[in-house]
Formats: sequence, C-alpha cells, structure tokens
Amino acid sequence: MLCAACGLRLAALALPDLGAHTLAEGVVAVGRYAYTGVAAEVVRGLKLAGRWAGAAALGEDLRRVLDLSPASRLPVTWVPSTARRRRARGLELPRLLAGPEAVRMLEAVGDPPDQTALPAAQRRAAGRGAFAASGPVPPAVVLVDDVRTTGATATAAALALRRAGARRVLVVTFAVGGEDARRAL
Repeated sequence: MLCAACGLRLAALALPDLGAHTLAEGVVAVGRYAYTGVAAEVVRGLKLAGRWAGAAALGEDLRRVLDLSPASRLPVTWVPSTARRRRARGLELPRLLAGPEAVRMLEAVGDPPDQTALPAAQRRAAGRGAFAASGPVPPAVVLVDDVRTTGATATAAALALRRAGARRVLVVTFAVGGEDARRAL
C-alpha cells in the first residue's frame, strides 16, 4: 500500500507504548502511530480522498500488532459514522479497520458537528450523547476508530457500550494525535 520510503516514515511514527491512555473508568485507549506526517496523510487519503484500497491492510496490521485475531475471542466493533458522513465518504474507515469479523454494536445518534472543525474544549462536549448501543453488549469489547486526538469521540462511544453492559472497553485507533502522541514519542 505504501512505497518503501513512506513505509519507513510510518514505522518511525509507531508509538512505543501504543499511546496507552485511560479515558474513563473501564476504558483504556491505545493507538498504533502518532497522527502526524505520513500517518496523517494516510488517514486523510482514506477518509477524504476515497483511497479505500489500503484500509484492509492497515486494519490487518493494527489487529495483528494488538493480537485481535478471531482466536483472541474479544468481540470487536467500531465507532460508527453518521448517515450523512457515510453517504459523503462512501464507507466508514473505522469499520474497515475493525475487519471482517467486527460486529455493529453502536449507532450514531443525531448529527454532531465535524470534530476537526472544533476547538478541543468543544470537541469534548460535542461527543456526549452521540452514540447508543444497538443492543446488549458483552462484558469486554474492543472499539476501533481511525484517529484519537482529544479522546472525546472514543470516550462517548465507549461510555455508550458501558451503559449497555460492557465492563471493559479497549479503544484501538490507527493513529493518536494531540498531547498523548507527543508524550509517547
């Protein structure tokens, strides 16, 4: 998917501790790469330019590094997009990263503003109530998203899973931005 030079630049952005961070009680988040340079270009290419072909390979790598194979028996789901964003983009990047074994457990509620257009404080508030579980969920869940910056979206989605019965949620992202990534690097 990436040329050799870009692959090396991406490898240099790998987070040594997977950017581990506690988002809320029972919710821990990890990520594969710092959201800068080629990692940010890859995400923008996938989400905004419709270069979906590489998403499956990136998802396989993400799941391999975190040992999220079907044999791990941890149920995997993803942070869903709103219907408007799904129509505009054609697909959901988190769904593709989560892989073919992933199960829909969440629905987007309403149509919150695009997080990238908001300052950090407003991002944290905008995610509240943005997700609802589509039914009961298992006690432990892996929740996949593409990028975590403030953690607002991931926290809102994870807390919806917790309200539906999950005791532990592991949030997994392709990239981590903001202060968490700077600390990890």
